[in-house]
Amino acid sequence: MMYTTTKPTLYLIDGLNMVRSFLYEFSRTEEEVTADFIDFLEDMSSLEQYAMHEYNIIFDGSFRPVGPLYRAGVHIEFSEQNTADQIIYEKACFLHASGKRVIAVTDDRELQNALKKEGIKTLFCQKFYRSFKRFDK
Repeated sequence: MMYTTTKPTLYLIDGLNMVRSFLYEFSRTEEEVTADFIDFLEDMSSLEQYAMHEYNIIFDGSFRPVGPLYRAGVHIEFSEQNTADQIIYEKACFLHASGKRVIAVTDDRELQNALKKEGIKTLFCQKFYRSFKRFDK
């Protein structure tokens, strides 16, 4: 079982990929699943063992209300006229080139392959989600 790394890492997360990877598990709307995922990530990022990481969620399309765009270690943005894939690719390459540890979270195999060619690690959405070990009291 792979757990989230202990090295400070910036996760670039394809928001729609992540949400849609869960839509079929829960009979709920995309908005509800989006809100739950953001809340989950905010909760995880406030735990000591995950607080050193940054989580940047990029949603395709224009701005829509999802609550605060900055919460704990979570930053939410919208791709506007670009695609989330383009933004993830550009940010990942830039950050990787400047020596930052970055992992892209996407189910898009084309994007994963392009990033791997640049030496950037990727994770599928479900694998990323399952990598969080919950510490229940």
